[in-house]
Amino acid sequence: MDRLRAIEYFIKVVELGSFTAAAKSIGVPASSISRRIQDLEDELGTTLLHRTTRSVSLTELGALYIEQVRPAIEAIDHAGDVILDRQTSPTGRLRMTATPGYGRFALMPAIQKLRRTYPDLIIDIELTDQLYNLANNEVDIAIRATAELPDRAIAKKLADSDHQLVAAPSYLSKHGKPTKLADLQDHQSVLYRSPGRIVTWQAKTMAGWRDVKTHPVFVSNASEVMLDEVLEGRGIALFPRWGIEDELASGALVSLKLEDANLSLSRGEPSAIYMLYVQPKYRLNKIKTTVDFLVAELT
Repeated sequence: MDRLRAIEYFIKVVELGSFTAAAKSIGVPASSISRRIQDLEDELGTTLLHRTTRSVSLTELGALYIEQVRPAIEAIDHAGDVILDRQTSPTGRLRMTATPGYGRFALMPAIQKLRRTYPDLIIDIELTDQLYNLANNEVDIAIRATAELPDRAIAKKLADSDHQLVAAPSYLSKHGKPTKLADLQDHQSVLYRSPGRIVTWQAKTMAGWRDVKTHPVFVSNASEVMLDEVLEGRGIALFPRWGIEDELASGALVSLKLEDANLSLSRGEPSAIYMLYVQPKYRLNKIKTTVDFLVAELT
């Protein structure tokens, strides 16, 4: 029996929650996954997984076993990466995820410059709000807007996420400039749709937090499309400053200040844009080069 492969299959089934998902991820038949894990259980003389027609879960001994073997498998994978990576110029595939708005407005120009500087790097980047697990090697680098940093990850702050209420001059000439919170209910707004909901605005006043009432005329999960709508004078919007600095500087957008409230997209702690990675991977030439390059470009 190829014990190492069986252990890798076992870990993947636990991470993804099913034999079918593990088989699809690895690219082998589900029957092969099941057979390998059964051989591993036979060798150990114990059952590692509870199997039903609907779910897979760890037995008590299975949970103890994966706790012991997972760090060893990660160490083996990392050792191989380090040996293969001992080259002068960074090469190989680097998997990244980034929050969509920051990815399109700020990150992608820096990534294009990175690729021109290091053409042997293969950048595999997904712009998504989905959270991937850095510790499980799902991605090498994650760029997220968050106020809560994950455990066991190095975090490099790239930008604050303070939001500005803005409008185009053409919109303000037609609808007037809101100066107080109550004025917003008479204005057309452009709102962001997150994976689970439409993100409405929140106002912090002297009396506490309040929901903001506006007249939504456009909702999207594409920040660049939202920006186009606002630039065309079709509504007001809350944008992070890092996404609209050029438009504010040129006068294409006007920043709006309310006398009686500060606006936000949430009532929690202020978030910021962070680049996240795990420390062991920083030893890899491709990871260190990318991290250092992006920090220099984006901060």
